[in-house]
Amino acid sequence: MSDEYSYQSCPLIKANYIRILTVQQGGPGDLIECNLTTRPLTILELPSPINQVPPYEALSYHWGNEKAESKIKIYTAGFPGSFKVRPNLHAALKQLRFRDRPRRLWIDAICINQDDNDEKNAQVSLMADVYSKATSVCVWLGEASPDSTLALNFISRIVNLDDFDRLVADRRTPQEWAALSSLMRRTWFSRRWVVQEIALADHATLYCGDAYVDWSEFADAVSLFEAVESESHTISKSIMMSDLFDHIPDFLGEIKFLGATRLVDATSNLFRKSKNGQVLERLLSLEALISNLSAFQASRPHDIIYAVLNLAKGMRTSAATSNKESLVETQSHVATEPTDQTLREQKLTKLATRRFKQAVEENRFIIDYQKPFFDVCKEFLRFTIKSDGFLDIICRPWVPEDGIPEAERPSWLLTTSKTAWGMRPDGNYSRANADTLVGPPGLGKRNYNASGSFKVTDSWKFGEGLKVRSMYVEGFVIDSIKRKKPYAADGIILNEWLSAGGWTDMSALPPDEFWRTLVADRGPNGVNPPTFYPRACKSALNQSVKGGHISTSTLVHNGKSTIVAKFLRRVQEVIWMRRLIVTEYDFLGLAPEMSKKRDLICILYGCSVPVALRRMVDPVTEEEYFTFIGECYVHGIMDGEAFALARSRSDNGLITKKVFELR
Repeated sequence: MSDEYSYQSCPLIKANYIRILTVQQGGPGDLIECNLTTRPLTILELPSPINQVPPYEALSYHWGNEKAESKIKIYTAGFPGSFKVRPNLHAALKQLRFRDRPRRLWIDAICINQDDNDEKNAQVSLMADVYSKATSVCVWLGEASPDSTLALNFISRIVNLDDFDRLVADRRTPQEWAALSSLMRRTWFSRRWVVQEIALADHATLYCGDAYVDWSEFADAVSLFEAVESESHTISKSIMMSDLFDHIPDFLGEIKFLGATRLVDATSNLFRKSKNGQVLERLLSLEALISNLSAFQASRPHDIIYAVLNLAKGMRTSAATSNKESLVETQSHVATEPTDQTLREQKLTKLATRRFKQAVEENRFIIDYQKPFFDVCKEFLRFTIKSDGFLDIICRPWVPEDGIPEAERPSWLLTTSKTAWGMRPDGNYSRANADTLVGPPGLGKRNYNASGSFKVTDSWKFGEGLKVRSMYVEGFVIDSIKRKKPYAADGIILNEWLSAGGWTDMSALPPDEFWRTLVADRGPNGVNPPTFYPRACKSALNQSVKGGHISTSTLVHNGKSTIVAKFLRRVQEVIWMRRLIVTEYDFLGLAPEMSKKRDLICILYGCSVPVALRRMVDPVTEEEYFTFIGECYVHGIMDGEAFALARSRSDNGLITKKVFELR
């Protein structure tokens, strides 16, 4: 094959130009040959309206971790070059190319020079337009498997609502439902970028091997599957009764947490659209997107944020190229002064801070892949906290585990290992942690109001220099942990919890503060708990296993009462992997698994729930700092009561405020 392809033969002459790959027609065994050309994203950039821009399709696929070793040939201005692509992209090109005519595609791995960070920064800021202006988005799920074609063919039967109830009740279709759930676990559905690629698509088609289905049909089938399974578990019961699946009771896992279900749900709630499908309004803030889409992964940690910027309400993006040029000039200027490294760093920090403040005021996020991911995280937090004055984001797990080395990651950045649902070895999802107490953002109302009407104060800031990993927040100490009980592994309510909660007479209903603590004094969706909860709690105890422990999972799946199961599902949302605690002032509550005796219970201004902090002393400087342990439920101080309590304990009737340095 010819020499390696060079992007110098196909430069992007303007900021909003893109490259398009024309895949030439060919048979199954033919070498993949393509042409690479440039074009503006809009007709307005053309010198004359008569120069119509040929349409293109955009490819959405999973890169994979394999090396780029499969060769294709790319021509530019008649000159060929060899280009290496990864196996999954090579398979997509072989399957998607037409046999009788060329096909014009936009493919990120080829149409963007991945070795040029400035170009990558600029092109990523155009991605929303690239997908929205494509005539269609081609979704490549990968090569066919034994059950993928069965699943795709089954979709047309699911969306036929006249026969849907009969189909669900049909005990002869467990293999088809299992095949669909397997398709819904394909890696593509877990990618962060696909949310934007599908949400902004005018039309999309899913391809798996040589089978395909329209995205709208697939989305409807997934929604129907999830709805009937969540409501009645009829399909999973049918699968459990089948000899084909060894009568495994939880073979499907939680369908609503599969990547495909999350994607369908996410893309249907991002925008308000006109009758012809145009986006009229973006509905979710950047914080809501980052928090709600934590299950979607990215190969580069920066993309956890960059992949959703163009979906966020009121956000604008820009590339970092021009800013870098200015920084280079500033560095050159500083170098003519005395070579004081500290002075240079201070000037560059001030320059970067000034530019960032300007970007915040303009609701503009600067895309820069050369910036350390930790700095990108801090910029996101600045945007989030400064925009609404709330601190709840530090209670939400959103940072990828491999994004920042554990030794360098401050405690106020929670990783996705703390998300409520985790993937099992079989690819299905099951509960791994409790839901966050602060709840999802963007609903207009917070679950709790522990900090009253106070938002973050002017004391809130990030540290600088040697304290670059510190965050300073203002608040006050309201209590500390006196006793802690074992954490609720797998959602089991231990016998020790019952006695600590004051439930000694098992023939009576549970004490009010105990059952309310088990459900964090809320029912589903943040509403007040139903009045039947104490009776359901007592019934769960009556059905419990020997020894008095209440296995919530066992009773949910095998219990006799659907009412008790509803109560226990709410309990699971609250207690899973949390500890029952009793404070020094004898408040009952729940704290994170890693909490210890004498950890402080604090109210932070702008945070809707109490948090546990651990006092530490720097071994070198002997300065006091605090580790953020996590959010807490403390019965009786969740809605602003802590302020009156703090004043009542003070000699002068004033709250003793403190600025905490969190590391």
